[in-house]
Amino acid sequence: MAKPYKRWYKPYKPWFIIGDNGGQVHVKRQTSGLSQIEMTGKTVLDIGCAEGLTSMQCEERGAVLVHGIEKRARAIEVARSLAGYAKKSDRLKYFQGDLLRPDTALDQDGLLPQYDIVLANAVLHKVTKSAQLLRMILDRCKETIVIRAIDRNLAVTRWRSTDIVDYAAMRGFELDWEACGYPQGDPPYSLEGEAWMGVFHRIPD
Repeated sequence: MAKPYKRWYKPYKPWFIIGDNGGQVHVKRQTSGLSQIEMTGKTVLDIGCAEGLTSMQCEERGAVLVHGIEKRARAIEVARSLAGYAKKSDRLKYFQGDLLRPDTALDQDGLLPQYDIVLANAVLHKVTKSAQLLRMILDRCKETIVIRAIDRNLAVTRWRSTDIVDYAAMRGFELDWEACGYPQGDPPYSLEGEAWMGVFHRIPD
């Protein structure tokens, strides 16, 4: 049986490092709501994976392969080191890519054409080509996609959560549920707070 993920990254604490300013976000906040998604036997693409803590949780919950993409070289180095420490390097693989150039970030050798599950955690508000990135994210997904964004920052690129829902529908995806804040427990969630999360499934042909 695999060791609990918290033992994988000693002496690292369960925090994502945000940018280069030392800010931190706890892994429980970043993975909130994912417990409702069946991971067993699935392939997962974790876009904006940071130090790979969400990727690790997906693997721990039964994903057969998890690929992560992250811009920061230091974060990729940590993610690969933690995967190696956990002896999971065959199932956890990380790629460095700048989402400001989504055409190159998502078309690297080693990435699959599509994944069962795609996670896009707080990336849309950070790029100028949000529509292009969202299109490529949706095209990579076979079954389920999870998009988390910060509504107050979406205004920077003139995207709102409703715009994401409408665009996803145009690309053949239906919204299963959404929440604001950082959801815990079972849906439906309380629509309070500034962060938005939407879980979509691809509509069968």
